[in-house]
Amino acid sequence: MIKASVILQVGVGTLTESEQTFDRFFDSMESLADTISESLQSQVTIEDSNHHVIGYSSHQFESDPARISTIIGKRVPNTVIIGLHKKGVMHDLENTSHPIRIPAVMEVGLGPRLAMCIKHQQEILGYIWVVDRGNLAEGHAERIVEKAAGIAGRYLLKQRGWKTKQEKTFEDFFWKLLTSHYESELRIRQEAEAGSILLPESYYIGVLESDKPVDEHFLQNFRRIMDAYAGQRLLFQTAEQNRLIILFSFVFPVEGTERLSSFVQKLIRDMGASEGCRLTAGCSPGYREYTSAAAAYREALQILEIKKLLPYHARELLLYEEIGFWAYLPAILEQKRSRTRRSALLYPLKEHDREHKSDFLKTIAVYLTMNGNLKESAAFLHIHTNTLMYRLNRIAEITGRSLKETDYRTSIYLDILTEETAQVNGWFQEAPGFKE
Repeated sequence: MIKASVILQVGVGTLTESEQTFDRFFDSMESLADTISESLQSQVTIEDSNHHVIGYSSHQFESDPARISTIIGKRVPNTVIIGLHKKGVMHDLENTSHPIRIPAVMEVGLGPRLAMCIKHQQEILGYIWVVDRGNLAEGHAERIVEKAAGIAGRYLLKQRGWKTKQEKTFEDFFWKLLTSHYESELRIRQEAEAGSILLPESYYIGVLESDKPVDEHFLQNFRRIMDAYAGQRLLFQTAEQNRLIILFSFVFPVEGTERLSSFVQKLIRDMGASEGCRLTAGCSPGYREYTSAAAAYREALQILEIKKLLPYHARELLLYEEIGFWAYLPAILEQKRSRTRRSALLYPLKEHDREHKSDFLKTIAVYLTMNGNLKESAAFLHIHTNTLMYRLNRIAEITGRSLKETDYRTSIYLDILTEETAQVNGWFQEAPGFKE
Protein backbone atom coordinates (compact mmCIF):
# COMPACT_ATOMS: atom_id res chain seq x y z
CA MET A 1 0.00 0.00 0.00
CA ILE A 2 1.29 3.45 -0.90
CA LYS A 3 0.24 6.57 0.91
CA ALA A 4 0.53 10.07 -0.47
CA SER A 5 1.47 11.57 2.89
CA VAL A 6 1.67 15.14 1.65
CA ILE A 7 -0.30 17.02 -0.94
CA LEU A 8 2.05 18.53 -3.51
CA GLN A 9 0.95 21.94 -4.67
CA VAL A 10 2.45 23.28 -7.89
CA GLY A 11 1.93 26.83 -8.98
CA VAL A 12 -0.49 29.31 -7.44
CA GLY A 13 -4.00 28.56 -6.25
CA THR A 14 -5.86 25.99 -4.17
CA LEU A 15 -6.18 22.30 -4.92
CA THR A 16 -9.21 21.23 -6.90
CA GLU A 17 -11.39 18.30 -5.81
CA SER A 18 -9.82 16.04 -8.45
CA GLU A 19 -6.35 16.94 -7.19
CA GLN A 20 -7.34 16.12 -3.62
CA THR A 21 -8.32 12.57 -4.64
CA PHE A 22 -4.59 11.72 -4.68
CA ASP A 23 -4.29 12.25 -0.92
CA ARG A 24 -5.18 8.64 -0.12
CA PHE A 25 -3.89 5.06 -0.22
CA PHE A 26 -3.17 3.37 -3.56
CA ASP A 27 -2.91 -0.40 -3.48
CA SER A 28 -1.43 -0.68 -7.01
CA MET A 29 -0.16 1.30 -9.96
CA GLU A 30 -3.29 0.18 -11.84
CA SER A 31 -5.36 2.03 -9.24
CA LEU A 32 -3.18 5.13 -9.57
CA ALA A 33 -3.43 5.03 -13.38
CA ASP A 34 -7.22 4.75 -13.19
CA THR A 35 -7.39 7.71 -10.76
CA ILE A 36 -5.30 9.89 -13.09
CA SER A 37 -7.49 8.79 -15.98
CA GLU A 38 -10.70 9.68 -14.12
CA SER A 39 -9.30 13.06 -13.13
CA LEU A 40 -8.15 13.98 -16.66
CA GLN A 41 -10.63 11.96 -18.71
CA SER A 42 -7.76 10.49 -20.70
CA GLN A 43 -5.82 7.24 -21.03
CA VAL A 44 -2.78 6.76 -18.81
CA THR A 45 0.23 4.43 -18.83
CA ILE A 46 2.83 4.16 -16.06
CA GLU A 47 6.19 2.51 -16.82
CA ASP A 48 9.35 1.64 -14.91
CA SER A 49 12.81 2.81 -16.01
CA ASN A 50 13.11 -0.10 -18.47
CA HIS A 51 9.79 0.83 -20.11
CA HIS A 52 7.90 -2.13 -18.65
CA VAL A 53 4.24 -1.30 -18.03
CA ILE A 54 3.46 -1.31 -14.29
CA GLY A 55 0.04 0.32 -14.54
CA TYR A 56 -2.42 1.45 -17.18
CA SER A 57 -5.95 2.79 -17.21
CA SER A 58 -8.88 0.96 -18.77
CA HIS A 59 -9.70 1.58 -22.45
CA GLN A 60 -12.36 4.26 -22.17
CA PHE A 61 -11.36 5.97 -25.38
CA GLU A 62 -9.80 5.06 -28.70
CA SER A 63 -6.08 4.21 -28.36
CA ASP A 64 -3.27 4.95 -30.79
CA PRO A 65 -1.03 2.13 -32.13
CA ALA A 66 1.87 2.87 -29.75
CA ARG A 67 -0.31 2.50 -26.65
CA ILE A 68 -2.09 -0.61 -27.93
CA SER A 69 1.18 -2.43 -28.71
CA THR A 70 2.67 -1.30 -25.36
CA ILE A 71 -0.21 -2.71 -23.34
CA ILE A 72 -0.38 -5.95 -25.34
CA GLY A 73 3.37 -6.55 -24.93
CA LYS A 74 3.48 -5.16 -21.35
CA ARG A 75 6.41 -3.07 -22.55
CA VAL A 76 7.05 -0.15 -24.92
CA PRO A 77 8.18 -1.60 -28.28
CA ASN A 78 11.81 -0.94 -29.22
CA THR A 79 10.71 0.84 -32.41
CA VAL A 80 8.80 3.40 -30.32
CA ILE A 81 11.70 3.93 -27.87
CA ILE A 82 14.22 4.34 -30.70
CA GLY A 83 11.88 6.73 -32.55
CA LEU A 84 11.44 8.90 -29.45
CA HIS A 85 15.19 8.99 -28.87
CA LYS A 86 15.81 10.04 -32.48
CA LYS A 87 13.27 12.85 -32.16
CA GLY A 88 14.93 14.06 -28.95
CA VAL A 89 11.74 13.40 -26.98
CA MET A 90 13.40 11.12 -24.41
CA HIS A 91 16.26 13.58 -23.93
CA ASP A 92 13.82 16.42 -23.21
CA LEU A 93 11.68 14.25 -20.95
CA GLU A 94 14.58 12.85 -18.91
CA ASN A 95 16.23 16.24 -18.47
CA THR A 96 13.10 18.05 -17.22
CA SER A 97 11.76 17.95 -13.65
CA HIS A 98 8.15 18.70 -14.58
CA PRO A 99 5.54 17.33 -17.02
CA ILE A 100 5.95 18.32 -20.67
CA ARG A 101 3.65 18.31 -23.68
CA ILE A 102 4.86 16.08 -26.48
CA PRO A 103 3.60 16.48 -30.05
CA ALA A 104 2.57 13.42 -32.08
CA VAL A 105 5.33 11.20 -33.48
CA MET A 106 3.31 9.48 -36.18
CA GLU A 107 6.32 7.52 -37.52
CA VAL A 108 6.01 5.26 -34.47
CA GLY A 109 2.24 5.49 -34.06
CA LEU A 110 2.37 7.83 -31.05
CA GLY A 111 -0.25 10.55 -30.69
CA PRO A 112 0.18 13.73 -28.59
CA ARG A 113 1.07 13.14 -24.93
CA LEU A 114 1.49 14.86 -21.62
CA ALA A 115 4.39 13.03 -19.99
CA MET A 116 6.67 13.15 -16.99
CA CYS A 117 9.87 11.36 -16.05
CA ILE A 118 9.68 9.97 -12.50
CA LYS A 119 12.95 10.57 -10.67
CA HIS A 120 14.64 10.18 -7.31
CA GLN A 121 17.37 12.82 -7.16
CA GLN A 122 19.01 12.30 -10.58
CA GLU A 123 18.05 8.63 -10.98
CA ILE A 124 15.29 7.75 -13.46
CA LEU A 125 12.67 5.49 -11.87
CA GLY A 126 9.98 5.49 -14.53
CA TYR A 127 7.56 7.49 -16.69
CA ILE A 128 3.92 8.60 -16.78
CA TRP A 129 2.24 9.07 -20.18
CA VAL A 130 -1.18 10.68 -20.63
CA VAL A 131 -2.89 10.63 -24.01
CA ASP A 132 -3.64 14.23 -25.02
CA ARG A 133 -6.88 14.43 -27.01
CA GLY A 134 -6.91 18.22 -26.72
CA ASN A 135 -8.89 18.07 -23.47
CA LEU A 136 -6.05 18.47 -20.94
CA ALA A 137 -6.47 21.81 -19.19
CA GLU A 138 -3.23 23.78 -19.02
CA GLY A 139 -1.76 23.80 -15.50
CA HIS A 140 -4.39 21.53 -13.96
CA ALA A 141 -3.29 18.46 -15.96
CA GLU A 142 0.36 19.15 -15.16
CA ARG A 143 -0.42 19.37 -11.42
CA ILE A 144 -2.29 16.06 -11.52
CA VAL A 145 0.57 14.30 -13.31
CA GLU A 146 3.19 15.78 -11.00
CA LYS A 147 1.26 14.65 -7.90
CA ALA A 148 0.88 11.17 -9.39
CA ALA A 149 4.61 11.04 -10.19
CA GLY A 150 5.43 11.61 -6.52
CA ILE A 151 3.24 8.67 -5.50
CA ALA A 152 4.60 6.42 -8.28
CA GLY A 153 8.16 7.41 -7.31
CA ARG A 154 7.68 6.19 -3.75
CA TYR A 155 6.23 2.93 -5.05
CA LEU A 156 9.15 2.41 -7.45
CA LEU A 157 11.72 3.20 -4.74
CA LYS A 158 10.12 0.58 -2.52
CA GLN A 159 10.11 -1.92 -5.39
CA ARG A 160 13.73 -1.09 -6.15
CA GLY A 161 14.73 -1.87 -2.58
CA TRP A 162 13.09 -5.29 -2.80
CA LYS A 163 14.50 -5.90 -6.27
CA THR A 164 18.01 -4.90 -5.20
CA LYS A 165 17.88 -7.45 -2.38
CA GLN A 166 16.61 -10.14 -4.76
CA GLU A 167 19.25 -9.25 -7.35
CA LYS A 168 22.00 -9.56 -4.73
CA THR A 169 20.71 -13.03 -3.79
CA PHE A 170 20.77 -14.05 -7.45
CA GLU A 171 24.23 -12.54 -8.04
CA ASP A 172 25.75 -14.23 -4.98
CA PHE A 173 24.31 -17.57 -6.06
CA PHE A 174 25.62 -17.04 -9.61
CA TRP A 175 29.17 -16.31 -8.44
CA LYS A 176 29.08 -19.45 -6.30
CA LEU A 177 28.18 -21.43 -9.42
CA LEU A 178 30.97 -19.79 -11.43
CA THR A 179 33.59 -20.52 -8.77
CA SER A 180 32.68 -24.19 -8.05
CA HIS A 181 31.45 -23.34 -4.54
CA TYR A 182 28.92 -26.18 -4.40
CA GLU A 183 29.99 -29.77 -3.94
CA SER A 184 26.92 -31.41 -5.48
CA GLU A 185 23.96 -30.88 -7.79
CA LEU A 186 21.62 -31.60 -4.88
CA ARG A 187 23.13 -28.76 -2.80
CA ILE A 188 22.73 -26.36 -5.73
CA ARG A 189 19.06 -27.30 -6.14
CA GLN A 190 18.41 -26.92 -2.42
CA GLU A 191 19.94 -23.42 -2.26
CA ALA A 192 18.11 -22.35 -5.43
CA GLU A 193 14.81 -23.46 -3.91
CA ALA A 194 15.59 -21.63 -0.67
CA GLY A 195 16.26 -18.44 -2.65
CA SER A 196 13.13 -18.87 -4.82
CA ILE A 197 15.36 -19.30 -7.89
CA LEU A 198 13.76 -21.33 -10.66
CA LEU A 199 16.57 -23.06 -12.56
CA PRO A 200 15.86 -23.87 -16.23
CA GLU A 201 16.33 -27.44 -17.45
CA SER A 202 19.35 -26.44 -19.55
CA TYR A 203 21.47 -23.30 -19.79
CA TYR A 204 24.36 -21.47 -21.48
CA ILE A 205 26.94 -19.11 -20.03
CA GLY A 206 28.06 -16.16 -22.10
CA VAL A 207 30.62 -13.43 -21.51
CA LEU A 208 30.37 -10.07 -23.30
CA GLU A 209 33.46 -7.88 -23.31
CA SER A 210 33.19 -4.16 -24.07
CA ASP A 211 35.87 -1.63 -24.97
CA LYS A 212 34.54 0.53 -22.12
CA PRO A 213 33.45 -0.23 -18.52
CA VAL A 214 30.13 -1.97 -17.96
CA ASP A 215 28.17 0.58 -15.90
CA GLU A 216 24.55 0.84 -14.74
CA HIS A 217 23.46 2.44 -18.01
CA PHE A 218 24.99 -0.47 -19.92
CA LEU A 219 23.18 -2.97 -17.67
CA GLN A 220 19.84 -1.20 -18.08
CA ASN A 221 20.22 -1.23 -21.85
CA PHE A 222 21.19 -4.88 -21.75
CA ARG A 223 18.11 -5.85 -19.73
CA ARG A 224 15.89 -3.83 -22.06
CA ILE A 225 17.31 -5.54 -25.13
CA MET A 226 17.10 -9.01 -23.58
CA ASP A 227 13.48 -8.39 -22.55
CA ALA A 228 12.64 -7.61 -26.17
CA TYR A 229 13.97 -10.97 -27.43
CA ALA A 230 11.33 -13.65 -27.73
CA GLY A 231 12.29 -17.18 -26.79
CA GLN A 232 15.20 -16.37 -24.45
CA ARG A 233 15.25 -16.23 -20.67
CA LEU A 234 17.95 -14.35 -18.77
CA LEU A 235 18.38 -15.89 -15.32
CA PHE A 236 21.65 -14.44 -13.96
CA GLN A 237 23.94 -11.56 -14.81
CA THR A 238 26.94 -10.01 -13.14
CA ALA A 239 29.46 -7.38 -14.24
CA GLU A 240 33.20 -7.31 -13.74
CA GLN A 241 34.97 -4.18 -15.05
CA ASN A 242 34.38 -4.32 -18.82
CA ARG A 243 32.82 -7.78 -18.83
CA LEU A 244 29.21 -8.87 -18.47
CA ILE A 245 28.70 -12.52 -17.51
CA ILE A 246 25.28 -14.05 -18.09
CA LEU A 247 23.46 -17.35 -17.65
CA PHE A 248 20.55 -17.74 -20.04
CA SER A 249 18.33 -20.39 -21.56
CA PHE A 250 15.98 -20.85 -24.49
CA VAL A 251 12.28 -21.30 -23.84
CA PHE A 252 12.17 -24.17 -26.38
CA PRO A 253 14.88 -26.81 -26.96
CA VAL A 254 17.62 -25.82 -29.41
CA GLU A 255 19.16 -28.22 -31.92
CA GLY A 256 22.59 -27.48 -33.38
CA THR A 257 24.40 -24.15 -33.06
CA GLU A 258 22.68 -21.95 -35.64
CA ARG A 259 20.10 -20.41 -33.32
CA LEU A 260 22.62 -19.91 -30.52
CA SER A 261 25.10 -18.25 -32.87
CA SER A 262 22.38 -16.02 -34.33
CA PHE A 263 21.29 -14.94 -30.84
CA VAL A 264 24.83 -14.07 -29.68
CA GLN A 265 25.56 -12.15 -32.91
CA LYS A 266 22.32 -10.17 -32.59
CA LEU A 267 23.04 -9.40 -28.94
CA ILE A 268 26.51 -8.05 -29.80
CA ARG A 269 25.13 -5.99 -32.68
CA ASP A 270 22.19 -4.51 -30.72
CA MET A 271 24.21 -3.74 -27.60
CA GLY A 272 27.06 -2.23 -29.63
CA ALA A 273 24.64 0.06 -31.46
CA SER A 274 22.79 1.01 -28.27
CA GLU A 275 25.95 1.75 -26.24
CA GLY A 276 28.14 3.07 -29.06
CA CYS A 277 30.87 0.59 -28.14
CA ARG A 278 32.69 -2.38 -29.63
CA LEU A 279 31.79 -5.76 -28.18
CA THR A 280 33.05 -9.28 -28.47
CA ALA A 281 31.67 -12.41 -26.86
CA GLY A 282 32.24 -16.04 -26.00
CA CYS A 283 29.56 -18.61 -25.22
CA SER A 284 29.64 -22.07 -23.70
CA PRO A 285 27.77 -25.12 -25.02
CA GLY A 286 24.46 -26.00 -23.38
CA TYR A 287 24.57 -27.79 -20.00
CA ARG A 288 22.02 -29.47 -17.76
CA GLU A 289 24.13 -30.00 -14.64
CA TYR A 290 24.77 -26.81 -12.68
CA THR A 291 27.96 -28.27 -11.23
CA SER A 292 29.31 -27.66 -14.77
CA ALA A 293 28.73 -23.88 -14.57
CA ALA A 294 32.36 -23.14 -13.66
CA ALA A 295 33.60 -25.19 -16.63
CA ALA A 296 31.09 -23.44 -18.91
CA TYR A 297 32.38 -20.07 -17.67
CA ARG A 298 35.97 -21.07 -18.43
CA GLU A 299 34.93 -22.15 -21.93
CA ALA A 300 33.33 -18.78 -22.63
CA LEU A 301 36.45 -17.01 -21.34
CA GLN A 302 38.67 -19.17 -23.53
CA ILE A 303 36.88 -17.89 -26.62
CA LEU A 304 37.73 -14.32 -25.56
CA GLU A 305 41.33 -15.31 -24.83
CA ILE A 306 41.78 -16.70 -28.35
CA LYS A 307 40.08 -13.70 -29.95
CA LYS A 308 42.58 -11.44 -28.16
CA LEU A 309 45.48 -13.65 -29.12
CA LEU A 310 44.64 -13.72 -32.85
CA PRO A 311 41.90 -11.15 -33.53
CA TYR A 312 41.73 -11.65 -37.30
CA HIS A 313 41.88 -15.43 -37.33
CA ALA A 314 39.32 -15.85 -34.55
CA ARG A 315 37.07 -12.96 -35.62
CA GLU A 316 34.08 -15.23 -36.38
CA LEU A 317 34.55 -17.42 -33.31
CA LEU A 318 31.76 -17.11 -30.73
CA LEU A 319 30.79 -20.58 -29.58
CA TYR A 320 32.94 -23.06 -27.72
CA GLU A 321 31.20 -25.84 -29.67
CA GLU A 322 32.92 -24.49 -32.80
CA ILE A 323 36.33 -23.85 -31.26
CA GLY A 324 38.13 -26.77 -32.95
CA PHE A 325 41.94 -26.74 -32.75
CA TRP A 326 41.91 -23.15 -31.41
CA ALA A 327 41.23 -24.67 -27.97
CA TYR A 328 44.78 -26.04 -27.89
CA LEU A 329 46.58 -22.85 -28.90
CA PRO A 330 47.07 -21.46 -25.35
CA ALA A 331 48.57 -24.81 -24.23
CA ILE A 332 50.90 -24.87 -27.24
CA LEU A 333 51.98 -21.31 -26.50
CA GLU A 334 52.66 -22.18 -22.86
CA GLN A 335 54.74 -25.17 -23.88
CA LYS A 336 56.74 -23.09 -26.37
CA ARG A 337 57.47 -20.44 -23.75
CA SER A 338 59.15 -23.06 -21.58
CA ARG A 339 61.49 -24.08 -24.41
CA THR A 340 64.41 -22.09 -25.78
CA ARG A 341 64.53 -23.78 -29.19
CA ARG A 342 62.50 -22.22 -31.98
CA SER A 343 60.66 -24.00 -34.79
CA ALA A 344 62.93 -25.92 -37.15
CA LEU A 345 60.19 -25.71 -39.78
CA LEU A 346 60.23 -21.90 -39.82
CA TYR A 347 64.01 -21.50 -39.66
CA PRO A 348 64.83 -21.91 -43.42
CA LEU A 349 62.09 -19.47 -44.47
CA LYS A 350 63.08 -16.87 -41.87
CA GLU A 351 66.71 -17.13 -42.89
CA HIS A 352 65.83 -16.75 -46.58
CA ASP A 353 63.65 -13.69 -45.83
CA ARG A 354 66.47 -12.14 -43.78
CA GLU A 355 69.17 -12.72 -46.39
CA HIS A 356 67.14 -11.96 -49.54
CA LYS A 357 64.60 -9.42 -48.19
CA SER A 358 61.82 -11.76 -49.35
CA ASP A 359 58.33 -12.26 -47.91
CA PHE A 360 58.08 -16.05 -47.87
CA LEU A 361 56.99 -16.37 -44.23
CA LYS A 362 54.18 -13.85 -44.78
CA THR A 363 53.26 -15.56 -48.05
CA ILE A 364 52.80 -18.95 -46.43
CA ALA A 365 50.92 -17.41 -43.46
CA VAL A 366 48.46 -15.67 -45.78
CA TYR A 367 48.08 -18.69 -48.05
CA LEU A 368 47.23 -21.02 -45.15
CA THR A 369 44.96 -18.45 -43.47
CA MET A 370 43.03 -18.09 -46.75
CA ASN A 371 42.51 -21.87 -46.80
CA GLY A 372 44.84 -22.32 -49.77
CA ASN A 373 42.74 -20.07 -52.04
CA LEU A 374 45.19 -18.73 -54.65
CA LYS A 375 43.00 -15.86 -55.84
CA GLU A 376 42.19 -14.53 -52.33
CA SER A 377 45.79 -14.96 -51.15
CA ALA A 378 47.21 -13.12 -54.17
CA ALA A 379 44.70 -10.28 -53.74
CA PHE A 380 45.60 -9.95 -50.06
CA LEU A 381 49.32 -9.86 -50.90
CA HIS A 382 48.74 -7.47 -53.83
CA ILE A 383 50.49 -9.80 -56.27
CA HIS A 384 49.48 -11.78 -59.36
CA THR A 385 48.44 -15.41 -58.90
CA ASN A 386 51.40 -16.45 -61.09
CA THR A 387 53.74 -14.63 -58.68
CA LEU A 388 52.11 -16.44 -55.77
CA MET A 389 52.54 -19.79 -57.52
CA TYR A 390 56.23 -19.00 -58.09
CA ARG A 391 56.68 -18.14 -54.39
CA LEU A 392 54.97 -21.35 -53.24
CA ASN A 393 57.20 -23.40 -55.52
CA ARG A 394 60.30 -21.63 -54.16
CA ILE A 395 59.11 -22.27 -50.58
CA ALA A 396 58.86 -25.99 -51.43
CA GLU A 397 62.41 -25.91 -52.87
CA ILE A 398 63.84 -24.08 -49.84
CA THR A 399 62.16 -26.29 -47.21
CA GLY A 400 62.18 -29.53 -49.16
CA ARG A 401 58.53 -30.02 -48.08
CA SER A 402 55.22 -29.64 -49.90
CA LEU A 403 52.18 -27.86 -48.47
CA LYS A 404 50.12 -30.75 -49.82
CA GLU A 405 51.48 -32.83 -46.93
CA THR A 406 48.86 -32.55 -44.18
CA ASP A 407 51.26 -32.98 -41.24
CA TYR A 408 53.68 -30.35 -42.61
CA ARG A 409 50.88 -27.95 -43.54
CA THR A 410 49.31 -28.23 -40.07
CA SER A 411 52.61 -28.09 -38.16
CA ILE A 412 54.03 -25.05 -39.92
CA TYR A 413 50.70 -23.17 -39.60
CA LEU A 414 50.60 -23.80 -35.84
CA ASP A 415 54.25 -22.75 -35.52
CA ILE A 416 53.56 -19.50 -37.39
CA LEU A 417 50.51 -18.71 -35.22
CA THR A 418 52.24 -19.46 -31.93
CA GLU A 419 55.82 -18.27 -32.57
CA GLU A 420 55.19 -15.31 -34.84
CA THR A 421 51.92 -14.16 -33.24
CA ALA A 422 52.72 -10.43 -33.10
CA GLN A 423 53.95 -10.41 -36.69
CA VAL A 424 50.89 -12.34 -37.88
CA ASN A 425 48.56 -9.84 -36.19
CA GLY A 426 50.48 -7.01 -37.84
CA TRP A 427 50.05 -8.59 -41.27
CA PHE A 428 46.30 -8.98 -40.87
CA GLN A 429 45.31 -5.89 -38.85
CA GLU A 430 44.62 -3.91 -42.01
CA ALA A 431 42.73 -6.71 -43.79
CA PRO A 432 39.69 -5.40 -45.74
CA GLY A 433 36.58 -5.19 -43.54
CA PHE A 434 38.44 -6.24 -40.38
CA LYS A 435 38.19 -4.15 -37.24
CA GLU A 436 40.07 -5.35 -34.19
